[in-house]
Amino acid sequence: MAGFDDLGVFFSDNFGSEERGNESDATFLGFKGRCKDFIREFHEGNFVYIYRDQLRRNYNLRQYLLDVSVEDLASFDEEVADKIVKQPAEHFPLFEEAAKEIADEVTRPRPEIGRAHV
Repeated sequence: MAGFDDLGVFFSDNFGSEERGNESDATFLGFKGRCKDFIREFHEGNFVYIYRDQLRRNYNLRQYLLDVSVEDLASFDEEVADKIVKQPAEHFPLFEEAAKEIADEVTRPRPEIGRAHV
């Protein structure tokens, strides 16, 4: 009767992530990288980086949002725009993660709040 009280840990994934596997994980990481490229690199003709600058400005105003034009996204990367429009539940969270990571990049170095510098 050894081990009869070892309950173990059981897990059931009802959403089928096991089916996605490593290939899909790589696809999602690639998608996120392309979203980061869009936010970081998209610019108008006179090299005004719309979304990168918007993230920096909004972060400094403590307004944590990014207003993105699907037309701009489609002109930069049509496949990414198509996935966002057709499968938003799967792809929008990845776009949001990408935006958070870029916001972290463009707002560095940040002053430490609450500490006096002597």
